[in-house]
Amino acid sequence: MNILVIGKPQNNLLEAVCKSKLLDKLYTATIEPLEDIPNIEFDSFEDLANKARALKIDVVITSDKDLIQAGIADVLKKNFINIFAINKKWSNLETSRLVAKQLANYYSVNVPEVIKAPLSFPVIIKTDKPKMTYIAKSMSDLINKMQTLEGEKTFLEEYLGGEVFELVSLWDGKNLLSFPIENLTEVQQDRLELYKTKLHFMLSDEKADFMGFFTSKLIWAKNDWYLLEYKMDVNENCKFYGDLLYILNSALYQKLNEIQV
Repeated sequence: MNILVIGKPQNNLLEAVCKSKLLDKLYTATIEPLEDIPNIEFDSFEDLANKARALKIDVVITSDKDLIQAGIADVLKKNFINIFAINKKWSNLETSRLVAKQLANYYSVNVPEVIKAPLSFPVIIKTDKPKMTYIAKSMSDLINKMQTLEGEKTFLEEYLGGEVFELVSLWDGKNLLSFPIENLTEVQQDRLELYKTKLHFMLSDEKADFMGFFTSKLIWAKNDWYLLEYKMDVNENCKFYGDLLYILNSALYQKLNEIQV
């Protein structure tokens, strides 16, 4: 397989690609070219599609948020180029925390409660866009922090104390494959399987029309998993089990349900 990785390459992803027995040729498209790997420059997504076609690229992979918001997945898909990336529509799960929270809540996924008037502290202050998160430890602290966020769309969220984990998943348009989280208790693993079932149902029911990786940021609290937010990229600490390109090739044919990791 000929693979093109766009944007800042993550070492664990590149390593997994290079280890695959199915790899024929690896290309990158990045402002910081890597030694011994051909780098592609492009002026537009249409130009990129033409170059990918000329190089007989089988799979394009990117988690570059700017390119995703600009519609790279939609344009390449339209040009019949296989791309593993969240599309512009579904990137709203990251770019709008309230959208993600409301959607998850609709599918009975545990999320921290939104607070209108805090009766106890600490509380979490979040902006709707995923760039600011604060902890307010008192009412005066809350007032001071809210003043610094004047002009931002904010909301308050209950504070959950617990260990935070990141679950990396791959969606092929029909099936969901999640890579294991190590060192979980039996109860945590059982609850995680329930979370993955709900996530799969959400993506299926909402007809998620992309192939791509994304990460669920989860916290273990109140003896269950709570979804803090989605990240529309691959966790840099993720360990890819099995042959990654074999997994991606299976995803192209919507056969992730036949993969065991």
